[in-house]
Amino acid sequence: MTTTTSTEAGALWQNLADALNSLIAAGLFPDFHDLYGSRNHWQHQPYVSTPARADAPWVVLDLATRQFTVSTRERTRSGEHHRRPPRKRR
Repeated sequence: MTTTTSTEAGALWQNLADALNSLIAAGLFPDFHDLYGSRNHWQHQPYVSTPARADAPWVVLDLATRQFTVSTRERTRSGEHHRRPPRKRR
């Protein structure tokens, strides 16, 4: 099924769909997750991985920059891409 829209947002969503379809065609089926816990200060942090290969890159929402970035499993799980907690005032 192909849908077309004339809006810029529609084109962006189509680009995302094309990228996901390319991953599937390559045999790298994307798995969508949400990190949530003490390592990222209890903030929801979406990430995408693939169970096809253990060494495959992960795409994670970096909470400090509010942008998705390509990372590794180890860096994502260690909390490297979380937003720093606010500084406490004295």
